[in-house]
Amino acid sequence: MRIAIIAEVFLPKVDGVVIRTMNLIRHLLEQGDEILVITPQADGRADCPVQVCEFRSFPFPAYPEYRIGLPDQRLVEAVKDFSPDILHYLNPFAFGFRCCDILTKSDVQLPTVFSFHTLYGEFVKRYPLMKPLSRMLWWLMRDYHNTADLNLTVSAIMQHELSARGFERVELWPPAVDCALFDPHRANSEMRQRLSNGRSERPLLLTVSRLAPEKNVAFLADVIRQIPDATLAVIGDGPDRPELERRFAGTNTNFFGYMKGQQLATAYASADAFVYASETETMGNVVLEAMASGLAVVAPRAGGIPSLVAHEKTGLLYRPGDTQDAVSAIHRLLSTDEFRTQIGETARVTVEQWGWNRAVERVRKHYHETIEAFQRGQRVAARSRLLGPSIVRALVPAFRAVSFASRQRGSQQMRPATSPVSTGLHLTSQG
Repeated sequence: MRIAIIAEVFLPKVDGVVIRTMNLIRHLLEQGDEILVITPQADGRADCPVQVCEFRSFPFPAYPEYRIGLPDQRLVEAVKDFSPDILHYLNPFAFGFRCCDILTKSDVQLPTVFSFHTLYGEFVKRYPLMKPLSRMLWWLMRDYHNTADLNLTVSAIMQHELSARGFERVELWPPAVDCALFDPHRANSEMRQRLSNGRSERPLLLTVSRLAPEKNVAFLADVIRQIPDATLAVIGDGPDRPELERRFAGTNTNFFGYMKGQQLATAYASADAFVYASETETMGNVVLEAMASGLAVVAPRAGGIPSLVAHEKTGLLYRPGDTQDAVSAIHRLLSTDEFRTQIGETARVTVEQWGWNRAVERVRKHYHETIEAFQRGQRVAARSRLLGPSIVRALVPAFRAVSFASRQRGSQQMRPATSPVSTGLHLTSQG
């Protein structure tokens, strides 16, 4: 197959969506498929294993790691030159939707798959100025996704949620994790000493996350204050790091910035339990990585996480926003070694069945079925769509104006966080 992937985010950014994209690409290449990635321009995209077509871009002011691309008519030429069998819009938003509009207007007719990975309509609620956009974003996402021949999402819970919200033709892209990389046997006393700041005899809790408002890491400050005998290691970076370091001041918490590859895998395996606070995950790559590392997970019963974590079997789920419930769950794990070990071992056995080969084979099956249905004339009926494209056309200049104004002010809040540059396919998540 020849597959054109229109990626809203791509290398060098490292997050759960990029990890899933790169693992998809790696396994598609192994099957002999040919791939073109269409994405916003970003510096540091070295050593990419596939052809990339870039379009000029600018940073989103509240989240400088996310770049908003500005596609033009070169998109039509690139797609026609590559002549794909199928188009996959991966996590589309401002860039992906504009690409969709340009190709539709140019009468480029190809089978299309959209995949839903980010709860844009929910995580904007964490940004006070953007909170009123939530309802509009949910409508906009549905309006565009329902033009696709097929929609994919990454957890059974999200499949049900999207269907209930009026998204059509929604199928599952199964969760997956690299169990060879994330392995309990990577536990290391030196890493434990580092994560615990030399207090390796203390219970060691770990969280791995992008440090941004929608990840809700600040919630854990109130949690760790009530568990004074434990240490919390925070791996990850982002725009909220300075504020979070102030918020956690006076607690037994250590911040380490980004880790990746074997270093990150060793950090997971060297901890006693994994704690997580995000309530807006469609799935939760870091939860899977922790489970593969043999860690008991404590996480909110929210988003797609309950589709991964079976309460009291592979982890403990607490009521979202309930500090005392989270504290009780952590105390329960730390007070009983046998229970904690059993939870971690069951988690590892469970995710050993969730390999990337299985997940990508399901995606390839969806591709083939979508192509065959399209060739039989089973296509989504065209409909008049004026409002959605008009909103997207208005969003981009609005984002540019805000970006320009923030640069003029020199706001410290808009300063990009340090991000690793990946030069290969073996990426690991920061939440």
